[in-house]
Amino acid sequence: MSSKKPKRRTIQERIEAIFKFIDSQQDVFPKSRLKEIGINPNDAEKWLKLIDFIQKQPKIRIIQSENNTLIEKVEGKYQALMRKMVLDDSLPFEKRLQFVTDYLKSLFAREKVQKSDFK
Repeated sequence: MSSKKPKRRTIQERIEAIFKFIDSQQDVFPKSRLKEIGINPNDAEKWLKLIDFIQKQPKIRIIQSENNTLIEKVEGKYQALMRKMVLDDSLPFEKRLQFVTDYLKSLFAREKVQKSDFK
C-alpha cells in the first residue's frame, strides 16, 4: 500500500497562487475563498498579513549578478509614505494627484543624488 503525500508547494508557488487567485476575482471576497486554491483560513490570515506588511515597505530592486545577489533600496521612507498616500482612496483625488507629483519628484531627486555619488 503506497500512500504518497502530495508534494508541498514552495513559498514562491503559494504566493503566485494567491496573487493569481486575487487577480481573477471581480469583486471583494472573503479570505475563506482562498480554500479554493488549497490555503486554509488560518494560513490565509498569515499570508495576507505578510503581504500587507511587505506592500507597505520601501521598494527594493534585486540585482542578480554571476556570483552575487545585490539589494538596492529604490525608495526611502518618504517615498514609501508618498506612495501610501497616493493609494489612499479616502483622500480627495486632487490631494492624491499632488502626492503622485511629490512622489515622482522625490524619486527623481533621489536618483539624481545616487548618480552623482558614483562620479
